[in-house]
Amino acid sequence: MRVPLSWLDDFLPHHELLASVARNPEPLLDRLAMLGFGHEPPERVGDDLVLDLEIASNRPDLLSIQGVAREIGAGSGVDLRVPASTSHGIEPATDPMAHVSVEEPDWCPRFTAHVITDVRAGPSPEWMARRLELCGIRSINNIVDVTNYVMLEQGQPMHAFDLDRLKGRRLIVRRAHRHEMLVTLDGIERRLDRDTLVVADAERAVAVAGIIGGVETEIREDTARVLLEAASWAPAQIRRTSRRLGVRTESSMRFERGLDREIALGAARRAAALCAEVAGGKVVAEPLDVYVRKIPPRLITLRPARVQRVLGVGVERSRAADILRRLGCAVQDGGESVRVTPPPGRLDLEREEDLIEEVARHVGYDRIPEIMPVEVMQAGRRTDKLVSEAAARDALIRAGLTEAITVSLITPRLLDRLGLDPDDPWGDPVPLRNPFTAEHTHLRPCLLPGLLEAARVNASRRVEAVHLFEIGRIFRARPGVAGLAGNGDATGAARTPVPIEERRSLAVALRGRWLSGDWDGGAGDWDVTFFHLKGIAETLVAELRAGTPSADPGGPPWLHPARAARILVDQEPVGALGELHPDVAGRFDLPGRTFVAELDLEAILARAVLQPRFSGLPRHPAVRRDVAVVAPETLSHAAVESALREAAGTMLETVELFDVYTGPPLDAGMRNLAYALTLRAPDRTLTGDEVEAIIHRIYEEVPARLPVRIRM
Repeated sequence: MRVPLSWLDDFLPHHELLASVARNPEPLLDRLAMLGFGHEPPERVGDDLVLDLEIASNRPDLLSIQGVAREIGAGSGVDLRVPASTSHGIEPATDPMAHVSVEEPDWCPRFTAHVITDVRAGPSPEWMARRLELCGIRSINNIVDVTNYVMLEQGQPMHAFDLDRLKGRRLIVRRAHRHEMLVTLDGIERRLDRDTLVVADAERAVAVAGIIGGVETEIREDTARVLLEAASWAPAQIRRTSRRLGVRTESSMRFERGLDREIALGAARRAAALCAEVAGGKVVAEPLDVYVRKIPPRLITLRPARVQRVLGVGVERSRAADILRRLGCAVQDGGESVRVTPPPGRLDLEREEDLIEEVARHVGYDRIPEIMPVEVMQAGRRTDKLVSEAAARDALIRAGLTEAITVSLITPRLLDRLGLDPDDPWGDPVPLRNPFTAEHTHLRPCLLPGLLEAARVNASRRVEAVHLFEIGRIFRARPGVAGLAGNGDATGAARTPVPIEERRSLAVALRGRWLSGDWDGGAGDWDVTFFHLKGIAETLVAELRAGTPSADPGGPPWLHPARAARILVDQEPVGALGELHPDVAGRFDLPGRTFVAELDLEAILARAVLQPRFSGLPRHPAVRRDVAVVAPETLSHAAVESALREAAGTMLETVELFDVYTGPPLDAGMRNLAYALTLRAPDRTLTGDEVEAIIHRIYEEVPARLPVRIRM
């Protein structure tokens, strides 16, 4: 940023540092360095001195003479004087002379326009052309020079259109049409696309928004009426478009850093007044101002005690308030604190620490003592969610499984291999707006495909024994909501995040032998079975003390129809497990049998009791009674056990199935289930009559509940 000292003098008249630069520039350079400016030695150009300053990327307000002058004045205790503009040549507004509409408010939150009539385009005054040249900008004509002059003075880029060359006297902020062409002011014909934001008239694009104008509506010698535009644009969109088109201008450099939309109208009024002054025009009184999304002013509280704590040195409240006032802030005394509203243009002032930094810079970092901070340290701890997840992970590792971590991005082709039902929510994964590879285009709705891919890789390398589990996040769009995942669209425009439901899930995959290297070296009883998998699920629920697990026959289509079960905890479904369907196993290139499970870990952990519960050893003896139940083979053991517990009541401590028999003399389709019941009272020894009453109740109530009979 090139800054002529004569221009600074308009804002800081008779400033001692500026007046002494010709004799000794070191005090001013020291002040600039303290304020955080990088700089080169002053350059003498004719009878003026020019500073070349480096501006930090988070301070676009300093890309203006006014912003630099405000910083120097605040650091020196001098008030800023804003040059006044003459407001002559005002044309009363009758009928609208132009129309403005904004079709992309996310990319253009504010668009202002002034109509100036009866202008005479020609050379600029010598003082204006001279200052532009000192800043490295070529003088073109008085109207274009005004837009550049106000941009350098106040930091707001703007553009002047020849109103009579605008079709329909209309400006529309819209996306470019596909393959739309525009010849820009540098004489290059550019092909635009749908990701380019343009300013258009009723028929065609006339400017690339925030970057460069077009030749068809430029200011010429015969221009009589001007439409002066000053707008606010989305920084990310300007940055991407500038890079894509290979065009970087003074305007795009400022917009891509982020400008406050509140400065647009004031800068436009200043430029309109200058146009009337140097080009003899008349300004239509009422500007066009399309302000779509107004942001309320920020109110930040500054506490002197916090300043002391952060800087290690106290700063008087009155001095801190005076520094902030000189920086343009609105300051109100709040008793023990100061309430501050940042000025337009200072988007970097968001919280109390930002204000403390401003106070420190202007007090002087060299005046802050070097003192080691004293802080009260507090040991961190894991949240309850992380603790419960770690407990589940430990339980699965103790069960003999190995943890796997797979990528959370998948391709729908993997889901297609599962053979899902048309209405299965897994079949509608959330797509990414900006996928990195063709194999990672969607957020995973389940863990199973990634785990099966891991098992396939192991099988392809002849690793047959695979005992894997994965705990990870799955993602699903909330019901009734469609959209794409991602932080922004392809052009970086602000957008509302897609509501996505994110849950913790657990998947298990078992293959091959459960124990390797056993003494007989054969297959058979040591191969993984359905009951290994079911036992792992029950062990997990038991160790987490999450409730009573049970299983119902049947499962989703990716499981074997006769070797699958739905897992319930306290009668609430939490997932499914069983043998992988042979067709699905074939599509994943998995030979032999593979047993898998996918459980809703979020639901299980919500019931978990993490705090250990302790109880003393029993003081009274237990009584064991055996009960034989003849039941149909289609009736599950879980149903029989539940009926036994309900009939026995609170004195029943444990139920153990110790024998299952089928065959004569039982009828076909029937089986004998032998249970050992442990009965105990916590406060006394049960009498024989009490035990017999419990057994009698079982004999009566269980056959009444289920199609079974109890053998005496």
